[in-house]
Amino acid sequence: MDNDDSGAGRIRIAPGYATLQLAAALRAVSNHPDPQVRANGAIKARQWEQVMGGMFTGAIAVGSRTPLDGAPAWVTPDVVKGGFATGDFKAGGPLQGHELATLAAAGMAPTPAARRWLNARLLTDEGLASLYALLDSGCYEINVPEEGALLVVAWLTRHGKLEQAREVLDAIAPWFDRLRFYPLPAAQPRRFGERVFLAPVSAAVSALQKRQGDGNQRILAQRAAVRVRLPLYDRVLRLFLDSVEGAPPSIDIGADGAWRDPASGKFRIAGGWPCRLYPAAWRERGEALLREWQAHAAAARTDDSLAELCGYLHLCVSEPAALSGRDVGRIRLILGRYISKRGLPGSAQLAALRGAQARQVAAVPYHLLAGVLADRLRAVPQDGGLDDPAPLGVPVSAAEAASLGEDAGAPIPAFLLAKLDRCSIESVSVLVERGVIGSAEVLAGVLPQLSAAINGAALAEPSLKQLYGALYQAFRRRRSLLLLNLQSQVRIGELPWIAAVNAQRQQGVAPRVLARCTLDELALLALTSFPQTAIPNPLIKELNTLADNAGLDLPLVEELAADIFMGTFGHKFANVAAHASAMLDDSLYCHYYGIDATVRAQLRELAQRRDGSAATQANADGLTSLCEARAGVRSGFGTVINNAMIIEQQQILTTHNLAALVARLDLDGELQAHYERMAQQCFAWICRNQHNALNAWPGDPRAIRNAAYAWRQMVFFLSMTAAATHADFIAWAHSHLAQESPRLYQRLAPVLAGLELAAAGRSLDDPASLASGARRLLAYAKGPHWMAAA
Repeated sequence: MDNDDSGAGRIRIAPGYATLQLAAALRAVSNHPDPQVRANGAIKARQWEQVMGGMFTGAIAVGSRTPLDGAPAWVTPDVVKGGFATGDFKAGGPLQGHELATLAAAGMAPTPAARRWLNARLLTDEGLASLYALLDSGCYEINVPEEGALLVVAWLTRHGKLEQAREVLDAIAPWFDRLRFYPLPAAQPRRFGERVFLAPVSAAVSALQKRQGDGNQRILAQRAAVRVRLPLYDRVLRLFLDSVEGAPPSIDIGADGAWRDPASGKFRIAGGWPCRLYPAAWRERGEALLREWQAHAAAARTDDSLAELCGYLHLCVSEPAALSGRDVGRIRLILGRYISKRGLPGSAQLAALRGAQARQVAAVPYHLLAGVLADRLRAVPQDGGLDDPAPLGVPVSAAEAASLGEDAGAPIPAFLLAKLDRCSIESVSVLVERGVIGSAEVLAGVLPQLSAAINGAALAEPSLKQLYGALYQAFRRRRSLLLLNLQSQVRIGELPWIAAVNAQRQQGVAPRVLARCTLDELALLALTSFPQTAIPNPLIKELNTLADNAGLDLPLVEELAADIFMGTFGHKFANVAAHASAMLDDSLYCHYYGIDATVRAQLRELAQRRDGSAATQANADGLTSLCEARAGVRSGFGTVINNAMIIEQQQILTTHNLAALVARLDLDGELQAHYERMAQQCFAWICRNQHNALNAWPGDPRAIRNAAYAWRQMVFFLSMTAAATHADFIAWAHSHLAQESPRLYQRLAPVLAGLELAAAGRSLDDPASLASGARRLLAYAKGPHWMAAA
């Protein structure tokens, strides 16, 4: 960020970040071996070129909630990494396949005015009838919120709410030529309820197709060798043995190719040479074998014994007189080595070897089974989840086996069936228990499906409830913008057509009770399942939505980005910090992080100030000053690290929502049985995290940051237990750490020593504590982090 000379306090975003992203995309286009990555890099490069062009010309106001000139806040911009708008609209751009199909059916060409016609046609009687049919069936897909606007207009018109329909049309009609306000037809209606799925069926099909295309070439080569090449080798060998003069059928051949006399046990050097006589039909048999070899020659090796033998066989068949004594000796040597290692054709030794090899390759290769499972999945609707994946996991049927040229009855392996877990429709708790939802971030990703149903519970009419669910999920896919000056992201109620839907809500107790129960359940699930993870912003957004629906004042604060930090916190940050300090008064948490009586008094003073413009600003400034003093840096005058250190102190003072969730939702009683286990889980996770960092990059700042966040969560959970539990936990942690490597013990022993001092009521800022080597684990430091140096 730079100060803009054109106005006091005005902030201008420098193009450095965008330049780096453009350079990374261009490197991928030029150097990456994967063609798909190169193609994606080309798309990203074009987007970042648009971003930079818009920044330089002023067409894109980076940092504004309305970044595109003339576009209202409700228009969904195309946003890339970091929250930068590209200048495109998500509901705009080139005509899509279903739009082109509609134009073709009407005999129209895809002209620049086509989208205006596509929107306007739906306001005719025939167009409204088609929208009514979609509302009744629910068979539509809304990927961008704008695509549901005309469905809302149709619902309002159908129910006699013409004035509200007119208000929505007045807002969107000026954009008919640029944006899609109609949905994509779908094969089945999307469901919203208590059960969710992680990814649509189409995602599982794509994963299986990739596995199908990644068939292990070594396995395929082994199957081809056992089923084609080795039997052919045996028959060619048999043919040459039939050309041996005077060799009894039970002879052995030594490693040097000499015949061994079965009576004397001695090698016979003079006799038993191949290619001395050719029995009847020998050449015909040889020609047939050569044709078979040539049919498989493209996939065969040209440097092995079979290829060499087939070369000699060609001479024997076409021009036997051309064989030299050296050639015959070479054939004899190949035969001798082969038979001494594997046995004579038709012998029990060779039969046992070939039988074992056949059994090894009898199983159907996994890439073929992946194709079978993908074909089964293609028979179900692709944009939803699976109610019951079990029928898809049955063994390979006779028809499927015939198409593969394999035997029926092969089971689908568990690791392929596991790919269906992501599209299985289940409750959130079941998916967490199965490990399908493996992090708080993934949990946040599926919650819009659940929240959509809860938010729509106050809508009585079924088709409107279905429509709202689709709109809500589409809105949650809207990417956040980079915002400055404490601006807020666009809220769902700001979209004119969704505001019209919200006006149809019925007030009642049941929706609020449902939202509150779901809020409590999800908060408990997130805390107990992923205790080492700070609540991510998408999950905070969903919890805030549920709290609003429950009529509950739940002050949750988002994680701020250090690179765009404006040097001040919003008013709610101060209130959350004040309530957290009151809850944790004189606790282990306060001792460890140095939240002494003076700091707690300052926070109490902030909480006592009444709301109002002056008090609100004073609260925000007071918290900012306190965090700057605790971090020992000033914001806005240094690097991004300075801002990060200040933000971290805010997260410590607010407990980054832990205190608010536990206190406001009254979860302490239910969590008491879990606190110690959650703290242990945090410590074990930190050990794994740092073990991996030591083996990869000991100074990895991201690993240190994640460890510090998990440590803060751990200290909070431990603070909620009795003092006796603190001692037990520290003893357990020492025992756990003692089993780790000496390097890891050296790295984490200082922070464990700091926890011991805090548990004893001592300050980690005392010179004696510092001299003892005890450390407070923070994510950031002014200079090199002590953990990286260690």
